[in-house]
Amino acid sequence: MPRRFNSIVYPHSRISRLPKSCQFIAIIVRNMLSRSPKYKFVFDGIASAHNLTFFNDDRFKYASKRAIKAGGFDYDIPLRLHQAIWCADKAMALSAESIFVELGTGKGYVMSGVLGSLEFLKIDLKDKAFFLFDTFESHATDFKSKQDVQLGRNIYYAESFKSVEENFLEYENVRLVKGKLPDTLDEISCEKIAFLHIDLNVPEVEVDCLKILWNKIVPGGVVLIDDYAYNGFEYTTKLFNNIAGELGISILTTASGQGIIVK
Repeated sequence: MPRRFNSIVYPHSRISRLPKSCQFIAIIVRNMLSRSPKYKFVFDGIASAHNLTFFNDDRFKYASKRAIKAGGFDYDIPLRLHQAIWCADKAMALSAESIFVELGTGKGYVMSGVLGSLEFLKIDLKDKAFFLFDTFESHATDFKSKQDVQLGRNIYYAESFKSVEENFLEYENVRLVKGKLPDTLDEISCEKIAFLHIDLNVPEVEVDCLKILWNKIVPGGVVLIDDYAYNGFEYTTKLFNNIAGELGISILTTASGQGIIVK
């Protein structure tokens, strides 16, 4: 619905104190200015005039540096990283035996940021298991989950398994699981999942993995779907909405395009 012209003159406003002959022009100027907000932040498809105070948080700054170190450059996805850290915090409050699982690690940008944020709080992570799944190849992925050199190189994908392994060397509790999903889920016992991060860019595989892992997510466990409502990923949205209906759950849509489920 188109925005209606606001002709209201509020009592005691600046416009109300103007001569009657000037008020109409003042109303037009006011409405024009109200339609052109001065955004404080513009990134990742988002323009916001609100107070995103996490940018100034020392913990977030530390986590961002760790993420950039893993990725090799700044992905400029601060809200996605902030939301991943929020999800991780919720998961850390659950049972000590619960685990973190990431489907589609790439170079390790997001999970490195998450680990850095927990490290900043001096949290002892030696008993917390992290399982990170990926092919760890740089070839781009089509919608049938095939990776081929002819598809070109994806700059966010891992250069090699070794490079990602080196990135996580400081964390003894992180295990990389190489291969194609959902087949590689059978290689380990993913029980008591507290945090599940899904970022495969292949919606059919993402939904299949969620179906397989859903009963292994503990009550209160958090699922973060990276491309749930991202522009151009309408098919992904449709498939996840379908599975949400089957499971009787709701997915929170965020401004970054991510979807969040709390079981």
